[in-house]
Amino acid sequence: MRFIIVYAIGLIMLLAACDKKARLNLPYDGDKIVLNTFMLVDSVAYIRVTKSEPVVSSNDPEFTELANAQVTILENGQPFSAVHRQVINGRGYFVSDSVIRPGKIYTVTAAATGLTAVSATDSIPARPEVSDLFAQKTASQVNFTLKDPGNIINYYRIHIYAADSTDGAIRPLSRIQYRLDPSFNNNFADIVNDAYYEDLVVKDERISGRSIVFVLQTSLPVTYKYIIAEVVGLTDQGYRYLKSLDDQQDNQEEGNFLAQPVKVYSNVTNGYGIVAGMYAKRIYCKVKE
Repeated sequence: MRFIIVYAIGLIMLLAACDKKARLNLPYDGDKIVLNTFMLVDSVAYIRVTKSEPVVSSNDPEFTELANAQVTILENGQPFSAVHRQVINGRGYFVSDSVIRPGKIYTVTAAATGLTAVSATDSIPARPEVSDLFAQKTASQVNFTLKDPGNIINYYRIHIYAADSTDGAIRPLSRIQYRLDPSFNNNFADIVNDAYYEDLVVKDERISGRSIVFVLQTSLPVTYKYIIAEVVGLTDQGYRYLKSLDDQQDNQEEGNFLAQPVKVYSNVTNGYGIVAGMYAKRIYCKVKE
């Protein structure tokens, strides 16, 4: 029987993470528009528009939403799609009427009364080539192959999901915590550690133009029926944002708030936030008994 993979896109969860405030004693640069969107191929765009504000206490509410902002999207410099505001899980988004297309360049602008208008531009990266996903029941290992194209710098974000089949479709159930197996991943020796995580962001500088087998150790033995591997192609701007966000969160978890404050990368002119393109490839396999 042939199954279809159902995409439960984590864009909303990813954009929600963009609203987290850093508890750093840094000068406040005034109210600005915060513009956040990760544009995923074959999905509509979900654009979050809020206003920056100084952190007064650890109990501060989330950033103030700019519900009346004027939001526009250009594709290769031409008008792309109308947007409409939609509330999802209690948060407001400006949602495009059309889906994002591969190989295009998108510019998102936002304006609001009393604030300087902002804009940001990014492209859509190439689709990752992923194959040969394998896992065996009761083992703690997942393998897949990534073919990296040469002559261009590529960036990837990796997720692994426990999955099951429902009505002829493979549906993700939950993300699996994993780490790179140090016995097999010599190409990434600098990021191999003892911690388990739900995602990994990597640059292809050590694997450029090669096919590499990723060997992942899962935090718990594999007990589910199916697994899904999701490899998301990132642009340079998306990679820099996610890497800086991870670095900042590591500082906060370690309690190192003041010694080495990390500024989260932004490509938004006259404001804050990130506009970045992504191209996701998902494959699944039945777990071997």
